[in-house]
Amino acid sequence: MQPDPRTNLSNQLAQTLSNRVVEPDEKREITITFRVSTAEKTRLEQRCNGVVQSDYIRARLFDYPLLQPKLTIPEVNRQTIYELKKIGNNLNQQTKAINEAIKIGSQPLTSNVREYLQTIKELTDLLEQTHASLSQAIPDED
Repeated sequence: MQPDPRTNLSNQLAQTLSNRVVEPDEKREITITFRVSTAEKTRLEQRCNGVVQSDYIRARLFDYPLLQPKLTIPEVNRQTIYELKKIGNNLNQQTKAINEAIKIGSQPLTSNVREYLQTIKELTDLLEQTHASLSQAIPDED
């Protein structure tokens, strides 16, 4: 039995949207400021590569693991992903209804029904591929 496409889409989306955060051992209450030249600031920004500057400096200074850059999915992609999930849900409901009808004998498994189920499977695969490409996050420009 093939896994539920909705579950796959939901898991992929959750994985894409997750942002790894390391919680500090204790609350950070002290602020430290220091001056840098324009060239040093540019170099720091390049090295941070999407990671929050304070996290990057702290990781380098105290040998913490470097956090993953904060990633975002463009709003238009999020809206499209939402619509794709709704379409995927509808396809899954149709597949389930057809399979139940076949199981209880009210719908014969004809070549047309097989072809329709195959089309639904192909559409579901295409939805998953489209979802994966839309879920490609871009570095946040904080």
